[in-house]
Amino acid sequence: MKKATGNISNEEFEHLRQTNLGRLIDDLHFYFERQALEYLRDAGFPMIKSADVHVMRTMRIEGSRITDMANQAGISKQAMSKLVAAFVSNGFLAWANDPKDKRNHIVSVTDSGKDLLTNGIAALHQTEKDIADIIGTGELENLRQILLKIKQAKNIRPATRRSRDRKRRI
Repeated sequence: MKKATGNISNEEFEHLRQTNLGRLIDDLHFYFERQALEYLRDAGFPMIKSADVHVMRTMRIEGSRITDMANQAGISKQAMSKLVAAFVSNGFLAWANDPKDKRNHIVSVTDSGKDLLTNGIAALHQTEKDIADIIGTGELENLRQILLKIKQAKNIRPATRRSRDRKRRI
């Protein structure tokens, strides 16, 4: 890309700031997450916070290593351990020593955790329905396919803790 030159007015700059694709995707991401969390809280899980999404996105029914969860979420092992500890204290997860690496823990989903995940999936579906109510089901599917096409074409993977370009907010 060549270096751009020239002047831009305050109005043009403000318009670009509010309508560039990155901003729109980011704004929609935060709306989606907030709305899904609201539905989850309404379903009887008021203790779930925004940061807890890192755990819910990375926990596996069959069990996961905290290190793997942290890497997949793009946060430190210490931050993930702290989040997982809250899930353990709420009865959603149980942890045990990793038999292959005594320095690590394996976390597994409890029955209460399965209930949380089931309700979390319902919250995601409801939030998607809310968006479909605005743009239509067909357009929602078009949006999903467009985003998947970009993701696949650019081989976009979940961020890792080592990613220097983006730090996840907790």
